[in-house]
Amino acid sequence: MILAGLNLSRRVFCAASLLFLMVCGAEVAVRLYETATGTSVCATTDGTCHDPSKLTIPSYSFHQELKPMATATVECRDSNTSVDIRTNSLGLRGPELVVPKPADLYRIVVLGDETIFAPETSDSDHFCSLLQNFMRTRSNAKVEVINAGVPGHCPLTEFLHFKQRLMALQPDLVLLHFDWSDVSDDRLIRRRAKCDRAGVPQSVPHAKLATAKKTRPRDVWRQQIRLIDMGLNVLSTEWKQEAARQKSVSRDVDANPYAWLRDEQPRKNAAFVQAILPIRDLAQLCRNSHCQLVVITSPKPWQVSAKCSRGTGVRMASGVAQDACFPNRAPFDDLASFVSKGKVPFIDGSSAISQGRTAESNFLKHAPRWSTEGHRRMAELVADQLSETVTGPWTNPYQQPQDRPMTSVDRPRDNTILWTSGQKSDSGRPAREP
Repeated sequence: MILAGLNLSRRVFCAASLLFLMVCGAEVAVRLYETATGTSVCATTDGTCHDPSKLTIPSYSFHQELKPMATATVECRDSNTSVDIRTNSLGLRGPELVVPKPADLYRIVVLGDETIFAPETSDSDHFCSLLQNFMRTRSNAKVEVINAGVPGHCPLTEFLHFKQRLMALQPDLVLLHFDWSDVSDDRLIRRRAKCDRAGVPQSVPHAKLATAKKTRPRDVWRQQIRLIDMGLNVLSTEWKQEAARQKSVSRDVDANPYAWLRDEQPRKNAAFVQAILPIRDLAQLCRNSHCQLVVITSPKPWQVSAKCSRGTGVRMASGVAQDACFPNRAPFDDLASFVSKGKVPFIDGSSAISQGRTAESNFLKHAPRWSTEGHRRMAELVADQLSETVTGPWTNPYQQPQDRPMTSVDRPRDNTILWTSGQKSDSGRPAREP
């Protein structure tokens, strides 16, 4: 009897030991995989929407920025090629810049988010490089175009980025690309903005830096034991996908970041109004710095066609239904009206980015950004519009900038601001009128 009990105990001990060794071996294998590939076993497709290069870091001043003097390699699934990205000492994509600016150099700084950063596009095929080449053919002067795009930025953080860092580059022209994801980005960032008495933003600390959060024991276990993290991620994947599908078809702007694009009067949407207000502050800053500001925009893939950027998980990660299409022109018209009222030149890239044999060719399939063809079309359009309307070394003779907008759209008289779709109006809430 005692011998039988000892044999059973030995077998249980051996089984438990074997199971323990298997778990340890699996943990070691997971850690080796993450170390060798540089990726997490819990990585999702959300990165395709923002920063697959993983070069962004939190910032105390303007939410987030790019790591200075860093390199990264991004796999472009559309072309099956690798794109090498390098940042300079200022945390901008591209080579090192000359400061102070040479007297014979005409410098253009392009502000924007991940659309301008364009991690899947090589430097030679990028909008900024192509625009630089096009503008040099239109002038005898040396033209330099700087890519100052940072994933996750919006006009609020772009204003702060320019004010605190890029103004030292002494640009002659500033191009701000307004992306339609900027409205949801502004909603998330603005609550942490620190403003002066006049309401002008001074800084926007990243959430990770704004407050020191106490680490929960659950998070510690997930960080220390990678198998637990992987197991929880696998078990929750289906639930996350179902939640994403529900959000992508919702008309609630808190769940769907592009639900407001259906509005026939975006000028009454508080989120849209707040997102574009920093353009006015940036325009005044540029005037004080003796440089010109031009606002450009282009449609997102789902504003062009239901077939654009339909790679696996791309639309869902962006909060958009697989077959969604928002052809509404009202957002473009209201943006043009606001920009024109401030006497700022405006370039609408809708016509260029929606043309071609198929509009889908202007966008990547596996990321919601311009394709190589889209970069070329946008660069051609902007080069043509700048040459015709904005004064610079390409005009003969070179005159001082004129306060003449590229578009003239009448601004509606009704300035009542309504809140997001499906919510009640609150006309008594104080707001800065655009």
